[in-house]
Amino acid sequence: MNPIKSLSIFIVLIALVAAGCTDIEGPAIDQGQQELEANLSARHGNTGALVVNGWYEEEEIYYIDGGIEEGVTERGENDIFLIGGPRLYQAQVVEFIPGEPGYSPHWNVNVVHTAEGYTVSDIVAAGYASSMFDHSTNEGPLFDDLADILGAYQAGLVTIAKPGVVVLCPITPEATADAPGNREAPEEFPPFPETF
Repeated sequence: MNPIKSLSIFIVLIALVAAGCTDIEGPAIDQGQQELEANLSARHGNTGALVVNGWYEEEEIYYIDGGIEEGVTERGENDIFLIGGPRLYQAQVVEFIPGEPGYSPHWNVNVVHTAEGYTVSDIVAAGYASSMFDHSTNEGPLFDDLADILGAYQAGLVTIAKPGVVVLCPITPEATADAPGNREAPEEFPPFPETF
């Protein structure tokens, strides 16, 4: 193909994406969509996508739970943080969102636990807990911002383990959770124990 024609097509595609066009079609896009649909169907049957809430810089976000990427131990710089385990006491915290350098739908998993000798009360007392966390009941998101997780880690209050797992979880608008056929993961969690 003529290099000038290729560059022109590329510029048009970038312009359409920048303008918010979502109905671009073509063999590569159709194939990618088919692969995503096959992955979601295999994971969730024909009942649509499982849409999950999470946290980014104190704001609730939503993403499609595409599951673990088999045979991949790390991909890019995009990290997701599981507090005590996968949706054990709260929704996950993500590092990047679409539009930021570093974002991709492929997330390197990090698992956060209280460090030996420290408790949830220590995290709250040090000022790293979310303003939505109710310490009288230990309910609500303990962390809703990566900066607080990293601050608690640097203070020695939590540990961060990298189990070598990558998950496919593209961030999506909240309306996707309510779209016909999709399922939304429960957003109710048990209270945090003093250590997790």
